[in-house]
Amino acid sequence: MFLRQTIRLFIRQYPFSTNAKYNFIKHSNFRFGSSSRKSGFPSRTIATTIGLAGISYWYVYDKNIMFADAPPKSVESGTTEEPESRARIPTYITLHDETKARLIGLGIRTVSFLKIKVYVVGMYISENDIDVLRKWNGYEKDKFMSEKDESMALSILDLPIVMTIRIEPVRNTNGHHLRDGFSRAITHRMQDGHMSEEDAEDVLKAIKELKAYFPKSVVKAGTALILTKERNGTLNIEYEGKVMGTVNNMWLTKNIFMSYLAAKNPISEKAKKSIADGFEELLK
Repeated sequence: MFLRQTIRLFIRQYPFSTNAKYNFIKHSNFRFGSSSRKSGFPSRTIATTIGLAGISYWYVYDKNIMFADAPPKSVESGTTEEPESRARIPTYITLHDETKARLIGLGIRTVSFLKIKVYVVGMYISENDIDVLRKWNGYEKDKFMSEKDESMALSILDLPIVMTIRIEPVRNTNGHHLRDGFSRAITHRMQDGHMSEEDAEDVLKAIKELKAYFPKSVVKAGTALILTKERNGTLNIEYEGKVMGTVNNMWLTKNIFMSYLAAKNPISEKAKKSIADGFEELLK
């Protein structure tokens, strides 16, 4: 009974195809009501072990899973490899206004206890603004990586420079999932901060605008969603080279970037470490 409930719960939570569900049951060879009592082992222990094994099989071998692995990419010049996913993203990108931006650091975003790889995130800076960052000359890597102090990252984001977050899924995913992930991260930071009722209302309106600009269909592996902080603090959203819209709220812009640079629980710890190393290299 426990095993049956476990399987049903897992099926409800993940959008696998009908064939996938059939193959899972078939290959896992479950027999409900088997005589586990005779073996002397608790039925719940057996059920849990078999269930996890079946889930692992289902995830790894079923080709009908919605989030199927992206096809292998050829190694190209001018790209940087993310070591866990082996995905390669551009070292330089061209933004909507023909601005050239250079990669600072990158990392993988994973979800669930299975550490499912969702997307590779890269953070970029406009080549025209690298000298501005160097003249600022206030970077301290240890302070940037602090788990208690966010002032270093916030100081960088306060500078009048163009910075970009580039998101490239390694599996087909859904625009709504990406959108809701950002919304949760932003509202979490709202709860942690101190802002007036008026400012909170402005941010909530900005979040609503942002959500409207996200792709509404499947976001395919290998495509790119680009969020750019302009010099004046506005946020520009692009998808596959098309400008989706602009949000004019400096707090929102800054805290989308801080979702990846947060002192505690950034979206990707490895991305934050890579970005910290990248700033250090850039400012040598």
